[in-house]
Amino acid sequence: MIVKFYRMKKVILLVFTLLIMRLGFAQRVIVNPFAAELSHPELNIDSVAMYSDSTVFYMTVENKADKGGWFCADKKIYIENPKTHERIYRRATRGIPVCPDTYNFKALGEKLSFSLLFPVISSDLKTINLIEDCDRACFYFKGIILDNKLNSDIRTFNKGMEYYTANSLDSAIQCFTDVVNYIPDFSTHVYGYAYYHLVVIYNSKGDSISAHFWLNQLRASILPNKDYFIKMIKRDTGLE
Repeated sequence: MIVKFYRMKKVILLVFTLLIMRLGFAQRVIVNPFAAELSHPELNIDSVAMYSDSTVFYMTVENKADKGGWFCADKKIYIENPKTHERIYRRATRGIPVCPDTYNFKALGEKLSFSLLFPVISSDLKTINLIEDCDRACFYFKGIILDNKLNSDIRTFNKGMEYYTANSLDSAIQCFTDVVNYIPDFSTHVYGYAYYHLVVIYNSKGDSISAHFWLNQLRASILPNKDYFIKMIKRDTGLE
């Protein structure tokens, strides 16, 4: 039993080492990207790696069923440009059966890691869709963010909202400040809401100087929808 366990550890370590080596050859790696919309919460994109000859989605699915849990990857899985709707179908699947063959989970909470290999995609793409085109329990991820800075800012913003909800205002301020410290050209709603909450928090603390400072920072920002958040601030605080 000890020998078998030792061998299993060696195999796991070898697989992990090979994965790290493989990722080392990638031109760009997006770690744990967010998606605007997804179908299966138990299915996660661990990373998206862009190589010179391919694009690989490394994924993990966790079994949530007490018994009878299964998973497979359909032959028709594609990535899609959200703007042009151009589809690129997968070249290969690794680590998971292709439907109708299935992987049958042995226990609740068991995880299965696998990868989907596609042709090269444009480095200019900021978001992408991953869709399984089938007729039974098909998965999809829409609006996958291909920018590590933006993914990091979304996590920081979400943490700030947790602090804000818990009334830990100083910690919330730090998170929202970190979010707007640098705004990328490709921005989302989190930056506008970070500014909004900074103004609202300082206004609630009676610090009008700081509240007006962040309102002016919002006005001077490159956010394309900043007028929307300025109106929200006026509505909720009366500040102009």
